[in-house]
Amino acid sequence: MIRLLVVDDHPIVIDGIRQVFQETEDILMMGEALSAREALAFLENHPIDVIILDISLPDMNGMKLCKKILSLFPHIHIIGLTTYEETSFISRMIKNGAKGYLFKNSPKEELIQAVRTVAAGASYLTKAVNEKLIAKALNKRELGRFIPKLTRREAEVLELIVEELTTQEIADRLCLSNSTIETHRMHLTAKLGARNTAGLVKNAMMYGLI
Repeated sequence: MIRLLVVDDHPIVIDGIRQVFQETEDILMMGEALSAREALAFLENHPIDVIILDISLPDMNGMKLCKKILSLFPHIHIIGLTTYEETSFISRMIKNGAKGYLFKNSPKEELIQAVRTVAAGASYLTKAVNEKLIAKALNKRELGRFIPKLTRREAEVLELIVEELTTQEIADRLCLSNSTIETHRMHLTAKLGARNTAGLVKNAMMYGLI
């Protein structure tokens, strides 16, 4: 029996998923969580094999939560579930350990197949997701010579900026001064042709740097 947890802040989505798995004999929906806090609390007391995880949650984005869950419960398999079709979200979920990725408009047969596939230790990406990742890879290869080259430290700072850490938090994490972080931020902004943090993140996604 595959033990399943669904994490989504929309009760109507959870209800729909519950109905799907009421029809399966080998998958048991053990519980639900409307936030990252609820999900982590549930996992402390219940053995789970697979989690269907929404990327957009009220207290922590699903990409961060995916990484955190796997650091605490490495045996669990996670499937990202979202309405976002931007490849940067897909890539970050996979980078953080997700074994599958589905869009919320996926048919129920695909949802069931995804759970069974990742529970068996394999990865599952829908045809739509694969097509988007391939298109991104081809585009990145064509634009490769135009992709800005970042130093190792700049790449680290960029990753933490994307995770919405403040300058002070980044400085503490990397054991550097605030002025050094601001210098790296300035260099990143110049290299990526951005004017502010929002533009920095947007251009980093465009170049496939995150």
